[in-house]
Amino acid sequence: MSESTERESNESHDSHDSHDSPDSLESLEAAGRRALDRLLVVLYQPQDLVNIALVVRAMKNMELSRLCLVSPGDFSAWRIGGIAHDTSEIVEAVRIVDTFEEAVQDVVRVVATTGRRRAKRQEWSEPRDAAPGILERTEAGDVAIVFGREDRGLPNEILDLCDEAVCIPTNPAHKSLNLGHAALLMFYELREAARQLGGLEERDLSGKLRDYAPPATAAQMEEFFGLWERALDQISMFKGADAPSKMRSYRRLIRRAEPDGREIRLLQATAWRILHYANRTRAQLEDELDTELDTELDTAPEV
Repeated sequence: MSESTERESNESHDSHDSHDSPDSLESLEAAGRRALDRLLVVLYQPQDLVNIALVVRAMKNMELSRLCLVSPGDFSAWRIGGIAHDTSEIVEAVRIVDTFEEAVQDVVRVVATTGRRRAKRQEWSEPRDAAPGILERTEAGDVAIVFGREDRGLPNEILDLCDEAVCIPTNPAHKSLNLGHAALLMFYELREAARQLGGLEERDLSGKLRDYAPPATAAQMEEFFGLWERALDQISMFKGADAPSKMRSYRRLIRRAEPDGREIRLLQATAWRILHYANRTRAQLEDELDTELDTELDTAPEV
């Protein structure tokens, strides 16, 4: 083998090893987590402390952690913590500045959220379309997601300082969104995009294990149908009707539901309760009839 060929082969192996190394794979798996950590939420002149708390809560829900407030009308870490429970790590790290320029001075991209599209040319998109590109920008540094004040949104002079705008499509007859709602929609799409990159813990939505059981077996189904027929007969459901025909209807109904083993046992228990109730009722009626008969015999005049 020539020296150049050997060198190329070694470089190829080195490159392959670096891509497959545990550190490289771990870095790839953490890409989504890293991207969310580089997002800076900026609230420009928020007026209502409750709205700040709602944004904080939305941040915690969607795993964002960095918040900067530009000249807020009101701020109390204690009160915000009381509204947005279990968010102390976000609230305690809130940065408060006087100017917008201070808030975004260290970021590499500034993304405005606005309910209006200006006539002036500006790059804009909807949250779902914008999210992947925003996260891609975090590879170069921090990215600011900017929300305006509740009554007027972002003024033109602030929009001029932003690189792009995101607009949430809403009902044209009622376009305005609450600050907390707008933030949650935006954060959700960002987290969804981050999930595709990997590195986020997934919430288990599969339910408890006891909610699942294997399908009912043929033997279990036949045992139930036999019991069900007895129960219906006890309460005179077949009186004046063709019992086999009616049972075929019940069979179709139950089989269409495809019950699992736990569900068929529940139906069996129901059938047993019907039988027991019918038997108790019959016994009670027989006792009452016997009592009435004995009373009539005791009070009958002697002949």
